[in-house]
Amino acid sequence: MARAWAVPLLLCGLAWTGSACAIQLDETRTDLRLTLSQDYLHARGATLLAGRYGGAWGVRLGAWVRTDDMEPKPHWVAAFDHVWTVGKWRAGLGAAWIDEKTNVNGTRWVFDVSLAYDLTRQLFIEYRHHSHGSKLGIEPDVQNGGWNLIGVGVSFD
Repeated sequence: MARAWAVPLLLCGLAWTGSACAIQLDETRTDLRLTLSQDYLHARGATLLAGRYGGAWGVRLGAWVRTDDMEPKPHWVAAFDHVWTVGKWRAGLGAAWIDEKTNVNGTRWVFDVSLAYDLTRQLFIEYRHHSHGSKLGIEPDVQNGGWNLIGVGVSFD
């Protein structure tokens, strides 16, 4: 009976290692990236200018350039994240602090999720989402549409 399971388990193990090798993560280069992005969903027109420095681990500081009629108006965002790179794609996960609670972020501490694509070595496009996770059951009674930012950036290395 044990031999009957040995071959399928061995084949599954080989398939697992083969698929794991198929996606090779690239080294995320250390650089300074400046991004100008705009919210397109819950705070349409809100504009953020942010800079990120680091490699796989990085820190980010940003200033809200325009927030229209939002009250209270956020001014700053500070964040840290980890980025995984595959070819021209980068995906990131981290935490951010926004200086004001608004109806968009609901809390000052929020998750920071990003996806970027390098058009060239210096030019990239990026999607970034900030929210505190009410859809995951974290403080579900606090408003949290989340920031949905699409931007264009420049890399200095």
